Amino acid sequence: MLKKVFVILFLVFICSHLSISFIEADELKISSDNNNNKKYKYNLSICAIFKNEAHYLKEWIEYHRIFGVDHFYLYNIGSRDFYQAVLMPYIEKGIVTLINWPEAISYQGDNYAYKWALSTQIPAYENAVNFVARDQTKWLVVVDIDEYLVCPKENIVDLLKQYDDYPGISLSSDFFDAAIYDKIPQRKLLIQSLNLASPPKQIIDEAVAKMIFKPNLCQGFIWPPYQCRFKYPQSSIAVNRQELRINHYINRNMEYSSFMKKAGYKLNVDNRILSEKEITVLLKAGYMIEDQDRPIYQHIPELLKRMGQK
Repeated sequence: MLKKVFVILFLVFICSHLSISFIEADELKISSDNNNNKKYKYNLSICAIFKNEAHYLKEWIEYHRIFGVDHFYLYNIGSRDFYQAVLMPYIEKGIVTLINWPEAISYQGDNYAYKWALSTQIPAYENAVNFVARDQTKWLVVVDIDEYLVCPKENIVDLLKQYDDYPGISLSSDFFDAAIYDKIPQRKLLIQSLNLASPPKQIIDEAVAKMIFKPNLCQGFIWPPYQCRFKYPQSSIAVNRQELRINHYINRNMEYSSFMKKAGYKLNVDNRILSEKEITVLLKAGYMIEDQDRPIYQHIPELLKRMGQK
């Protein structure tokens, strides 16, 4: 008798939880459908933190406007350069939302990275997602000013339509070492004439998982690294780097000395004939590889025009 009672109670328990699961799944489907059908002011926006980046802001903004980004949420943390002069035309046109964000703890090197991230970086990102961008933009990506979105095969608008049933798209990064120059040559863009390099040592406390995601479906964040999480069972999908990726131009803000120049060798080899594994091995060995694919170069003529260069 007791055994029968136990079985009945167990079945009731299972059924009740199954019904809850079905309800949650329906709610998620409805939530996703509402997100897809909802009319947003912007389709794709960028959130970024910056400090004393005035020399790079115009190229970065104009490139991403050509690329297909509609709006920029830029968090200034104590810049003392001419950033206002650069950003004012974009602010007046409604292209940039500028937020002056307090740097509660100044950056004091790798040992204090977690304090800076918790006091300044993460609160800024969460302010953007939860209070600024959530009801304005369908898609949002968090990147740095030295990171450029690249879509080799088609335009970003059409690509995002293909992944409209997902809450987020996880991206990989290629790294380009700007330290091969003492400074970027005159009349050259940052995105020109640089070669693939190995990824730098990552500070996990400051790391941001690169993802284009729907802020309206974001349920919170995981740290470290900083990344969006979604209500179960939804999750982001990783895309092939030949569809969409990020070019990250490292070491461009350093005062380069002779020892900072690449100690390895530049390989005159077409990266398109190498596998991902082969490229990784060569980069880790200290070689620099020519990026013969160069999908980002398709935007250079228009970008030069917008930068006032022929």
